[in-house]
Amino acid sequence: MDCLHPCNRRYKMSLPQNNTLPISSDESNDQPQSKQTTRCALLTGAGRSAIAVIEIWGPRAADGVATFFRTNTARAMDVGQVRFGVWAQPTSADQAHTAGESIVVVPTAEQCFELHCHGGPAAIRRIIDDLASISVRQVAPRRFSAIPASALQSLVDDVDRRLADEACDVLSRCTTVNTAAIALDQLRGGLRQWRRQSIETLADRSSDAADIARQAGAIASAGRLGIRLAKPFDVVLAGPPNVGKSSLINAMVGYDRSITMDFAGTTRDVLDADTVFDGWPLRLRDTAGLHASDDTIERQGIDRAMLAIANADLVVQVSEPGLQWDPTVIDAIRRVGPSVPSLQVINKSDLSPAESIDSSKDALATVATTGQGVRELLETMITMLVAEMPPSGSPVPINQRQWDWVAEIARLGQRPDAMLACLTRGEQQGLALS
Repeated sequence: MDCLHPCNRRYKMSLPQNNTLPISSDESNDQPQSKQTTRCALLTGAGRSAIAVIEIWGPRAADGVATFFRTNTARAMDVGQVRFGVWAQPTSADQAHTAGESIVVVPTAEQCFELHCHGGPAAIRRIIDDLASISVRQVAPRRFSAIPASALQSLVDDVDRRLADEACDVLSRCTTVNTAAIALDQLRGGLRQWRRQSIETLADRSSDAADIARQAGAIASAGRLGIRLAKPFDVVLAGPPNVGKSSLINAMVGYDRSITMDFAGTTRDVLDADTVFDGWPLRLRDTAGLHASDDTIERQGIDRAMLAIANADLVVQVSEPGLQWDPTVIDAIRRVGPSVPSLQVINKSDLSPAESIDSSKDALATVATTGQGVRELLETMITMLVAEMPPSGSPVPINQRQWDWVAEIARLGQRPDAMLACLTRGEQQGLALS
């Protein structure tokens, strides 16, 4: 990635094998926002990866790296050079050498380094904790540090800068290619370009306000997906006890996340399992069986299941052949989640195929233990959650603030002056830009 640092000078860093140069606390945490602070930030996105990148910058960055980085040579590094070595706690005469983590260090500018390590959370946490022990403050990635120079040159005002900053933040938290592609389109200017074009059009022809309002309405319709780029869709599996909800979860994620037994009541809490299907992140939620019960613990599990249903993006109603749902349970689901879409599934359909077909014409038939119908279930879930992928490069609101703003523009088709003010401001009426 590009490190947009104003200094292009060659930079020499000495890498002693034994000496340590700690960063004093009076130059870091005691002055959290001063120029004396040395900081670090995780540049790679959320989730596991093969490689993670941590940036460290500030007046004592070189000293901080030298405290923990061990290499086979003490030769100085130029900016842009790559040096392989081991990250380990400093040693002393009365302290045994601690186990190290293999890393790559790259100086990107004066007092600015990238540390490339294993992408697992343990390796990342170790390096950040070691830096914290010498008062290097962990912060969010530097504003615009991940934005290409060409994109920075197109930022014409504070609204543009905020939109780019928000896109950079969302992109860093995306966990799949599909979601990252939408965020990257906004980082490259999708929503910003539409805003500027709309401002120019209205300044010349206020009669085009209705057309811009229609465009805003189409953009706002993509907001339901855009605001979920950094958060998986919540899919709740609900149904009577012992119909195979836990087995379906295990079949969809590909491992035994939920305990399964042949008797009812095994699941008494809401268990989450994160997975990705067809490029979209899903959080599958296994819930307690829904039925009338006087057992206090079971009742708590059922109450938590109903709360999960109320907050779900999709409810998968699981049953089995010949089993009739308790009408009170169906009524309760409709009350707590009246606007939540639902999908009916007949699991264990191999037990009585005829009954499973007759149970519901719209239900999907699955056999969790063999995987039959599981792929079709996942495909149907994605179709219901994601109507369609926005065209490449198209503007998409990627957080609630942007979604509300675009939705307001869509309502101002008969008020071109108010629309122009809203576009220029980059906010809903009455909200100040921070």
